[in-house]
Amino acid sequence: MKYFALCLILITLNAYSSNNEPHPVIDSSYSPKYTYDIENMNLEELKKNQIIIGDYLKNNNKIKSTKSMDKKLLDALLKYDDERILITNVIDEIIIEYKVNAEIKKTLLSFKETFKITTKENRYLVKNLRDYKSYDFRLGAAYLAMMSALHETELYSNLVRDKKNVDTSIGRYSKNLKLAQKEVNAVRLEIEYFKEIREARVTLVKIEKEISSRN
Repeated sequence: MKYFALCLILITLNAYSSNNEPHPVIDSSYSPKYTYDIENMNLEELKKNQIIIGDYLKNNNKIKSTKSMDKKLLDALLKYDDERILITNVIDEIIIEYKVNAEIKKTLLSFKETFKITTKENRYLVKNLRDYKSYDFRLGAAYLAMMSALHETELYSNLVRDKKNVDTSIGRYSKNLKLAQKEVNAVRLEIEYFKEIREARVTLVKIEKEISSRN
C-alpha cells in the first residue's frame, strides 16, 4: 500500500485515524522562542533581553488578530480542497487513459460517488478550522480506502510512474495540488511569525514588570 500512498500523498493533507488527533496543518505546534526564567535573572540580564526583544519588535511589528489568521488559513485550505475534490473528474480521465478493466472501473466509480457524496454533505458545513478538520478526516478516510482497494492492481504502479508527468491526468492533478499546498504552507509560516511576535510582546511586558519591581 505504501507505494500507492506515495503516489497520492498530496491528495489529502490529513490521514490521521481520528479527527480528535492533531491535524498536520491546523494544529501545527509553535515552539516557544522566549522562554526565560525571568524571576531568576539578574538586572543586567533583564535589561539586555529587554533591548533584544524590543529591537526585534521594532523591526517586526506587523501582527494580525487570531481570528483573521484563522480565516486566512481556512481560505487557503478550502482553495486546496477545491483542487483536491477534482479527483472526481480525474477518475473519469484515469478510466479512459489507462483503459482499466470492468472491475477496476466499477471500483473507481464507486469511490467517485463516495467523494461526491462526502463533499456534498460536508463541505457546505465548513465555517471554521474545527469544521474543516472534521471534513478533512471524512474525505481523507475515503481516499485511504481507495488506495487500499487499488493496492494490488496494475493501475497503482502506472499512477506512481505518471504522477510527475504533467501530460497525464494524475500528473496534472498532482501538480495543481502542490501549487495549492504551497499557499497553505505560506499561511502556516505567517501564523508561526504571528505567534512569535505575540510571544515576544508578552515576554517583553513580563521583563519590564520585573525590572520595574526591582527599582
